[in-house]
This record gives sequence, C-alpha cells and structure tokens, in this order.
Amino acid sequence: MGNSTTKLHERPRSVFSETPKKKVHHFFNVLDIDRNGQLQPDDFVNVGKKIVSQLGIDENSRGARLILLKSHRLFVQLLADLHNPELTLTLWDWIAFFRDQIESVDNGILDHYIQRTSRHVFDLFDVNKDKLISREEYANMLMIYNIPNDSAIQGFEELDRNSDDFISSDEMVQALNNFFKSENSEAKGNLIFGDWR
Repeated sequence: MGNSTTKLHERPRSVFSETPKKKVHHFFNVLDIDRNGQLQPDDFVNVGKKIVSQLGIDENSRGARLILLKSHRLFVQLLADLHNPELTLTLWDWIAFFRDQIESVDNGILDHYIQRTSRHVFDLFDVNKDKLISREEYANMLMIYNIPNDSAIQGFEELDRNSDDFISSDEMVQALNNFFKSENSEAKGNLIFGDWR
C-alpha cells in the first residue's frame, strides 16, 4: 500500500537547531586558546603546557611530555573525526561536523567523540587519578580554558547529579551528551564549558 521506506528501528533525525549551534560555537571558542578563530595544534599543546605549569611539573620531565602528547593527540583525533587533512579547523568546519553528526541517523561518531572527550578530561584533569573530578580539579580545568570561575560553581553542581561532591565518568558522559545533543537550553550539562548563552 504505500512506498514507505522508513525503517522500523531507525531513530528519527534530529535537527541542528539554534541552541546546539550556540553551544558548539561556544565550545569552539573555549578550545581556541589563542583566539585566532581557528583550532590548531598549538591551541591543544598550550592547554597541555598550562596543565604542566599548574601542576608544577618540570617541563622536561616524562610526565610533562606525556601531558603534551595527550593534548596533541586529542587534536589529531579530532582531525580524523572531521576527515580533515589540514592542520587547522575553522569554525565552519567545526559547526558543520556537529550539524552533520546531530542530524545523522547514526550518532556513532558523535558518541565516540563524547566518550573520548570524557576520557581526555579525566586523563588531564583528574590529578590524583581517583577516577573522579573534584570541585578543585573542575575549577582548575575551567581556569586553564579561561572560563570564568562563577561558571565553575554552577556547572559543577549541574554535573554532580548524585550530589557527592565529585563528577564521575558517567556523569561527565551524560553532561557531554546533554551539551552536544540537547535542544533544551536548561539541560543539565549545558554549563560544562561555562556559560554558552
């Protein structure tokens, strides 16, 4: 009776509305450490250098080199996700990637990016390696990314869903999912990278 080609188990397509677009744009600005309108390896390496400095680690030590390598690796993995052979990502590349992923029937690449971003946050900012982000560690992360401290307090409270004064990896993944995928401007996790509004 009709030419319906819709699959029964296919999830409906999402629309990349203004709210997710503003959040993604804000996140681009957070990652653009040198504020030149492009994401480049130096933006990520400079975050690593700030972490090394904040931790008081000798910049020539193995630990410092490992932090810098992890920071650079995140950029390289991002280029691979975006299928970008260049060493520069523009805001247009960034927004197009998230638009395509959110509007895709299959969110596999975006889900993988969210999982990897969560691991990256824990790798770099879980200083005592207890697999939890404390208020202090969260505030330090925001400081490294030049995000105002007043956002840290509200953001932390939104992320700490069970109110135990720590952010677990599950809470981080949930927050990142809300940040990237939710059209709700009040969704828990929207303040993970500061106030995007």
